[in-house]
Amino acid sequence: MTYTSPAVVIDNGSYTTKAGFSSDDLPSLVFNSNYIRNEQTQQVIIGDEEMESHNDQEVMKLLDNGLVYDFDNLEHNWQYVYNNIDNHNSIDPKEFPLVVTEQPWNTTKNKMKACQIAFENLEVPIFSLVKNPLAQLYRCGKSTGLVIDIGSSVVSVTPILDGVIQSKCAFHSKYAGDFLNLHVLNYLESKTPVSNLLPAQFSNASTSFKQYYMSHNILQEFKNLSFNYQIKNYQLYSHDYIRVSDQPSFLDYLSDPTLNKLPHIQIPVPTLDKPESQGLTNLVYLSLKNLENTLLPQNNDGVSTNRYHRFIDIFKNLLSNVLITGGTSAANGLPDSVINNLKLLTQTYFPNYPFSYSIQQIRPNNTENAEIWDRQFGAWLGACNLASMLNDTDEKSNSAKIALDNWFVTKADYEELGEDLVAEKFK
Repeated sequence: MTYTSPAVVIDNGSYTTKAGFSSDDLPSLVFNSNYIRNEQTQQVIIGDEEMESHNDQEVMKLLDNGLVYDFDNLEHNWQYVYNNIDNHNSIDPKEFPLVVTEQPWNTTKNKMKACQIAFENLEVPIFSLVKNPLAQLYRCGKSTGLVIDIGSSVVSVTPILDGVIQSKCAFHSKYAGDFLNLHVLNYLESKTPVSNLLPAQFSNASTSFKQYYMSHNILQEFKNLSFNYQIKNYQLYSHDYIRVSDQPSFLDYLSDPTLNKLPHIQIPVPTLDKPESQGLTNLVYLSLKNLENTLLPQNNDGVSTNRYHRFIDIFKNLLSNVLITGGTSAANGLPDSVINNLKLLTQTYFPNYPFSYSIQQIRPNNTENAEIWDRQFGAWLGACNLASMLNDTDEKSNSAKIALDNWFVTKADYEELGEDLVAEKFK
C-alpha cells in the first residue's frame, strides 16, 4: 500500500522540537520543547514568544534523560505541530502518517503511551517510532557506523552494525550541553551578578522562567560566541561589557566531568560499572570494549583465525564511519577533537589491532550549511528519508511494503494486536 500524503515527522529533543512534512528539505517548525501551564486557566502555552508573555508562570520540561516523561503534555506538543505545520495553518492528523523519533533506551511503557496518543487521541492512520542514531546514520547512506550524539541534555555513543543497534554496547550520560551551561554560568557569575545577565523585563519572572531563559538564551548565546569566535568581551543587556578573555576550555568538561568542581553541585565519582557517570571519551571506550567482548569472546581454545579477521573487518568498517552529531557538536573544533581522542584511545587500549589509521568521520559531501543542518536536524532528516518510502510508487523497488513491514504500525493492526505488536515492531 502506497500513501499519497507525506508523513508528519516530529523529533522531540530536550532543547527544541523539530517538525515538518517528510517531503520538506528542512523542518518547517523548530520550537522550544519546554512549555508553561497557566495555573489559573490550565492552558498549555508553547512557543518562545508566548512563554515570554507568561513569564510569571512556571516553566515545565517535556523530557528528562532524553526521554519523554510528561505524556499528558506530549499530546499538546504534537497538537501544536498539527496546528502550525502548514505555514502556521492546521491539518487533520487523521489524513497523514506520523513518524516520531526516539532514543535507543526508550522503554516499552513509553512506546505504548506514544502509540496511544497517536492512534487513540490523534487518530493517525499509521505510526512509527524511529531510533535517533539509526535515522542519523541512514541519513548519511550508511548502515554501519559509530554514532556519537552530543546534544543538549544527553551525550550518547551508539555502535550500529548492518542496521542493527548494538544495545549492550550503547551508552549515554548527562554530561552534554546543559552540563556545560552550568560551567558557563558559574564562570559568568564570577564576572557579574546573575541579575545583570537577564533583561530587566524579567526581573519579576518566576524562578523557573529565569532559569529557562538563562539557559536557552544567554548561556546558549555565550557558548555559540565563545566556542566558535573566541570572544574577549561579552555584551550584557544593559549594553555594558564584561571581559571574558580568561575563559577556560569548557569543551574539555565533556570528556572529563570532574575537571572543574561546581559550587553546590556534587558530581558522582566516575566508575566503569556505571557508564552514566562517565564523560564522552570513556563512553566511547566502554562502547568499543563491550563490542570487543561481544564479537571476540575468549575461551580456553582461544579465538579462531577466521573469527579474528572478521572482528578486525567489522571494527575497521565501524571506525571508518564515525558520525558526530547533535547541537553541541557544532562547536568549532569539537568533532576533530573527538576524532583525535578516538585515535589516541584505540592506540592506547587496543594496541593489538590496526584500528587508529582507519578512523574517519562521516561528513556531508556538499556545503558547510549542510553540515550544520545535519548536526542540528540529522535525526529529523533521517526519519524523513525512512518516511518517504511510504510514498514510493515504484512497484519494482517495493519500498512502501518494506517500510510498512519493518517500521510502521497501522491503526487497524494496533486496534487488533495492541501492545504485543508495538513491542515487537518498535523493539
